[in-house]
Amino acid sequence: MHIDWWTLGIQAVNVLVLIWLLSRFLFKPVAAMIDRRQQAARAILDEADAARQAALAERATAASEHAALKAGHAAAEAAAVAAADRAAAAVLDAARAEAARITARAAEAADRAAAARTAEVEAAARTLAARIATRLLDRLPVGARLDGFIDGFADALDGLPDAVKRRFTDEGETLVLLAAAEVDAATQADLEAAIGRVLGAIPPLEIRVEPALIAGFEAAADHAVVTNSFRADLAQIAREFARNDRQ
Repeated sequence: MHIDWWTLGIQAVNVLVLIWLLSRFLFKPVAAMIDRRQQAARAILDEADAARQAALAERATAASEHAALKAGHAAAEAAAVAAADRAAAAVLDAARAEAARITARAAEAADRAAAARTAEVEAAARTLAARIATRLLDRLPVGARLDGFIDGFADALDGLPDAVKRRFTDEGETLVLLAAAEVDAATQADLEAAIGRVLGAIPPLEIRVEPALIAGFEAAADHAVVTNSFRADLAQIAREFARNDRQ
């Protein structure tokens, strides 16, 4: 095999020149271009990463705001429910109070009606009893309506305070008597004698006829009423009946 060293050398020189030319005019510009492209790509990637980070941050902010809105909505809903419950409870309490007031007023009205009815019945009973007693006493002498009540009236008169009794004996105050019937001389004498025994003296007397007494006597003296009459007895009986009914 024959090797042409001159040709080989020239080819080697050509290769070296070619390599130098490629390195000078092709490899370096291409490398610079590639480097620029890489830098541009990195910048784009950096921008994309920054955009992604910004998007993630905005997403996190949106999620936080959504959570805050959701919590606010839940709190507002709970407050609204609580307010509605309080309002309903207030309405219910007011309704109960009104019902209690209505019930109390109804009970008071019923009590008043019952009391009025009781009073009417008592009045009717007293009237009936008075009529019966009057008819029965009409069959007796007039003196029977008075004479039998003199001692009892004197005893009731004796129950007055001493200061009141002294006004009739010491100060001469007139004792006004109500009698169930006309008082004749004999009955008046017995009456004055009984009064004199109780008071120690006979005061000035003014005797008035009051048929409503049915029988007996009554006298009013300074916040005190002295009675010994059928009217007073019937009223006392009616009060006792009413008291027993209430018990």
